Order: sequence, then structure tokens, then C-alpha cells
Amino acid sequence: MPGISTCFWSDRIYKGSEITSDILEMGLNGVELDYRISKTILMQMKPMLKGELTVLSVHNYFPRPEYIPVDKASGDLFFLSSTDKEERSRAVKHTVNTIKHAYDLEARAVVLHMGRVDMPDSAEELFRLYKNRSIYEKEGTSFIEGQKMIREASKNKNLDAVLFSLEKLNKEAEKREIFLGIENRYYFHEIPDMEEIGIILETFKGGNIGYWHDVGHAGVQENLGLTSQKELLEAYSEDMIGIHLHDLIELDDHLAPGQGEMDYNDIKPFLKPSTIKILEVHPKVSRKDLVKGIAHIKRILFDDNL
Repeated sequence: MPGISTCFWSDRIYKGSEITSDILEMGLNGVELDYRISKTILMQMKPMLKGELTVLSVHNYFPRPEYIPVDKASGDLFFLSSTDKEERSRAVKHTVNTIKHAYDLEARAVVLHMGRVDMPDSAEELFRLYKNRSIYEKEGTSFIEGQKMIREASKNKNLDAVLFSLEKLNKEAEKREIFLGIENRYYFHEIPDMEEIGIILETFKGGNIGYWHDVGHAGVQENLGLTSQKELLEAYSEDMIGIHLHDLIELDDHLAPGQGEMDYNDIKPFLKPSTIKILEVHPKVSRKDLVKGIAHIKRILFDDNL
């Protein structure tokens, strides 16, 4: 049975008890607590957690620091990839706090954004090329090759910072028997790319660090001609702790399953019963479409108790 991320309820103020009741009414009993949940909302949710509702995963940074408004909360609030020692220490400190909360809530995993390469953000130009249907033409392929060269020349210091951060975080995760899921990302300049996932997993082989696959992020990168969904799953499904399930139309992701172009029959062979499966649908989706999406995903992925 899938769980669902609390990000769906982030568009307006809810009481924690309203969120937990809504999840159960949708026929789900697992949840991922995301980075928009404050300490106040968490305390309101707690009576239902560890009981009717199981916390499967927690998304860094959690709970939301009180001084951060909900619309500014982010998995990239601090950069574990920062070359600035003070910022990186702050990122590690807040991630350790997330790990401690995950342990207290008896979650299995923490989902991590690893930061970015210090290089210009190419998203605007990539999106323009895609919109103009030039992404696979010479203009698009030349631009992508140029961006790959810039990324390759710039990435080492940020990747080193990521590995340094993870060395500390892996020890905390091992101590509390929590797994850390390194999530594939949406934007080209973000860490990790295809190769960097492998470097991270190999560096911490035997530890508590694994891969977290996001189907929408992978779908967007595939549409942009960067990395394919299948390549990622073939390479890293054996190390996959969990997966974010949603749908996309071209570059617009986090839709309800069944609303877009995602074929979950292509995803299913890579899932194991132990894989944490989380619906990560944004509040732009109506509740009616989300309910339909839950039925859609159950029918395809969970008829045989995956």
C-alpha cells in the first residue's frame, strides 16, 4: 500500500488532525512528513501517528523551522553541497535534527536533497528549447553538451562537500537505524546526476545511504534529453530505498497518477515489496483527481501486494 506526502496539504492552513483524518478517509495508512510541517502541526498529528497512521519517511528539513514561512520551506533550505563551512555545518546540523525526529516517529527513511553544483542555472534556456521543440535539434544538443562541460569542470568541490556532509550524516543514521535516501533531482545543475548517484552509493556501500527515485523528476530530465527514467532504474533500483510517485505532462510534474504521460507499468518491474512508495502530489491537484490517482496507482502497482 502506498503512503502519501503531506505536501498535498501545504497550500493553506490545516490542523494536523485534519491532515491525518483526510489521509485515512482516502484509504491510506502511511505518510511521508514533508518539510512544510511545523512543530505545531506535528504535535497535532502525533495522536494518530504510530497508530492508525504509520510514518514511512520524513523529508529533510523537518520539522520546518519556526522562523521559515511555509511558502519558503524547502528541501534545499540549506545546501549540504556548500563549499562554505558555516553553511554546510548548518545543513548537517538541521539534517541530524531531521534524522532524530524520524527515529522518534519510527520512520524508516529520510529523503535528502543534496544541493547543487556552483554553476549558472540553465533551466530557463532548457525550457525555452523544449517549448520551441529544439531540444533534440542541433541547437538543443549543442547547448546541453556545453552545459555538461561546464558542470563537469565545476562539480568536484561541491561533490566533495556532499561526501563530507554524508560521512557525518551516515554515522547518525546508522546509530538510529534510519536510511538516508539520496533523491534524483529536477534541475540540471542539482546534485546528484546519474554518475554522482553511483559515486555516493559506492562511497557509502554497506552504510545506511541508498537511492530515492522520483518518477517525475526523472521524466522531466528525460523529456529534456538529459537522463532517462529507465537508465536510472536499471542502474540503481537494487539500492533504491523508496520512490516518489506522481505524474507529469511534459515539464509539469507532481500531478495525480493517471493525469499525465507516466506509464507505471514501466516502473513496476523495478519495485520490491520493501520499497517505500510515496504519492507526492502537489496541492495544485484537486482532491477528486488525487482520489482517482490513488485508485489508479493501486490498480497498477498494488494488486499483487507490492
